[in-house]
Amino acid sequence: MKPVSFFDKYASEYDWLTNAHARVAGHTKEVEALIERFSPKRVLDAGCATGLTASLFASNGIDAVGLDRSRDMLIAAEGKYGSSGLPLQFREGHFESLPKSMDSSFDLIVCLANAIAGVESKGNLKKSVDGFRRVLKPGGYLVLQALNIAALKDRQIMPVKTTEHDGIMYSRFLERLGNTSVLYVIRIDTRISPAQAELFRHETVCFTPDLLVQAILGAGFAGVRKYADLTMSKRFSGKARDIVIVAQRPR
Repeated sequence: MKPVSFFDKYASEYDWLTNAHARVAGHTKEVEALIERFSPKRVLDAGCATGLTASLFASNGIDAVGLDRSRDMLIAAEGKYGSSGLPLQFREGHFESLPKSMDSSFDLIVCLANAIAGVESKGNLKKSVDGFRRVLKPGGYLVLQALNIAALKDRQIMPVKTTEHDGIMYSRFLERLGNTSVLYVIRIDTRISPAQAELFRHETVCFTPDLLVQAILGAGFAGVRKYADLTMSKRFSGKARDIVIVAQRPR
């Protein structure tokens, strides 16, 4: 039986885990930089979670579709933005099985915040980037952001983020175990006595920058570029915490 995921059990707390409210101003600038660079008319936010990124595109008058495999995440997203009147819709689905109805319909796909790790295997990674190319219009762009797991030595742990909200503490850590990447999410509820702690473990293949680029090129993308941030102001280096890969579907 597959372990219970934090992102399903506590979808309603995802914004607290990620400190979403504090990130809005900074992420707005990142999305504005993407809009300025790519001028999209229709965007797919692959791994939309509770909808922040998709909503920021929609707030700029861009038709946005948020896709996520977690129904509970989408319920939270609909609760936040469903009555906003924005050009925004949410769909449940998996990257590795994008529907044919989406073919050649997006100018831009963003897959951010290490969401690609959710596909878990090399086979599903290939299916996912093949699908991304298929649903992009010719000339459209993919922007994929992931944690740089290659910067970690075997058994080394990378702190991702620690946050707190209303007496609940959250910590995330990433560990490399050979060719496996493990994300740990710790939730500590201090509102009760004694405090209650839960540990969630999410295991996936190590999607190193080289492996991601190889999959993207293998899917037929061109013009691959690597950056260290979403504003694309810093070139990627091997020690960077994140990698942002930009690639284009040929015209």
